[in-house]
Amino acid sequence: MYSWKKCLTTLTLAASALLVEASAKQDTAPVRDILNEDIGPEQFRVAVESRTLTWLTGTPANNDYVSVGRVANYFGFVALRVGSGQSLSRSDVGLDTLAVLNRRQRTALINLSEGQRPALQATKDARVAMNRALEGLLIEEPYTYESFIELGKAYGRNEAELGRVIGRQLGDVSQSLSEEQKTALAAIRGAYISGRGQELDIAKPDIRLPRDEKVDVINSAARLLSWTTGSAEYNDYEVVGKPSQHFGFVSLRTASNHSVRRGAVAREVRGLLTRDQRQVIDEAAQYNAAKFAEFLTARALLMRALEVALDGGTINAQQISTLGEAVGAIEADMTWSQAQAMLKVRQSMSADQLSALVALRAQYTVDDADLEFDDLLGMGRQLFAQCALCHNAASDFAHAPNLAGIVGRDIASAEEFQYYSPALLAYAEREKTWDAESLSRFLASPRTEVPGTTMTYSGMTSVNERSALIHYLSSLD
Repeated sequence: MYSWKKCLTTLTLAASALLVEASAKQDTAPVRDILNEDIGPEQFRVAVESRTLTWLTGTPANNDYVSVGRVANYFGFVALRVGSGQSLSRSDVGLDTLAVLNRRQRTALINLSEGQRPALQATKDARVAMNRALEGLLIEEPYTYESFIELGKAYGRNEAELGRVIGRQLGDVSQSLSEEQKTALAAIRGAYISGRGQELDIAKPDIRLPRDEKVDVINSAARLLSWTTGSAEYNDYEVVGKPSQHFGFVSLRTASNHSVRRGAVAREVRGLLTRDQRQVIDEAAQYNAAKFAEFLTARALLMRALEVALDGGTINAQQISTLGEAVGAIEADMTWSQAQAMLKVRQSMSADQLSALVALRAQYTVDDADLEFDDLLGMGRQLFAQCALCHNAASDFAHAPNLAGIVGRDIASAEEFQYYSPALLAYAEREKTWDAESLSRFLASPRTEVPGTTMTYSGMTSVNERSALIHYLSSLD
């Protein structure tokens, strides 16, 4: 006898009244607006402005971070969270759901943790490939729009396949649910969407699995609840943060314990920009708002193809692949346009604006964890993308010296740069040359190594990251 049955009678009526059901699952048009809201140019302006901070001042580790559940987000959980007023956690919902399931159903979700790994890894790899290409743009490596769209297609195809693997298993579990279990799950949804999820008298099950597997199982259980008790309307709902989720904002938000808000960051960034720079952002926002409608329409087709599993049908793998590519191409196009806008803004920024942007980043908590990378040169290239905010190996910036050939070069000696600070000139008299040792000390804390320097970068605490960056700088001619 599960303890969830204690609260079943009182919550069932509430669940029936609160659930928003869509009657036309066969309609492939996206059923948006669960909160009577829509996403337009204003929301995308905020998104691009906040990303201007996180992408231009962040690290590859920030850009690569993606929260659990945001990959293959096809099962309505985000809409459930938004509909609840952000009052629920994935962990609570997942554990409550697992309490309702029997042993065989739980085992199916445990097996899904292992079964989805190849598709999940392929999806992550495809996303990282897009991130590396974007970081190449930051340091002015040649990359074409057409090549980037192909990367987007690969990402969309792999993510859709991951959705197929998950949907197939969740569909099998949904077909095995008893009427009593369905009623219990609907009651759980009703409680959470009304903001009363914490009042549920359900004993959380003890999941004795390795941490990663436990997270997977809980995430799958949360998706099971949102998918089986929701509707096409909930599955189709998506927020502005999902398309183009390559610019590090999620990492900043997570590291700040979710205290960072897009709107607040965007207002501060916009306050730093000139009228012309704002216009560049506004034009990108207009373009992305129009493309977002296309994104939702293409994504809705994918949702309908996955939802056949809820009725016991077989998901068509080839159809899923084709639809995934279409979604990925649109998302890549949106990502490219935002990146181009941010690069154009960066290229027109004054030294004061760049300093202010770096200082703004310092106000927030960031993740300083070391990058995991086998290739030292590749790791250094990724890290250099952050340096490229002010320095660039491929072009001369008036407010920062070109770093090509810096390793072994006399300190403060770049002929094309005329604005070295008195503090760095005095330092050059003492140290003479930028070698690996002096560069490492300087990168660790510029203002400690050279008091009075005008360089606003706070420093790179990781010895491994400094070594990788210096290794990359050594490769620049």
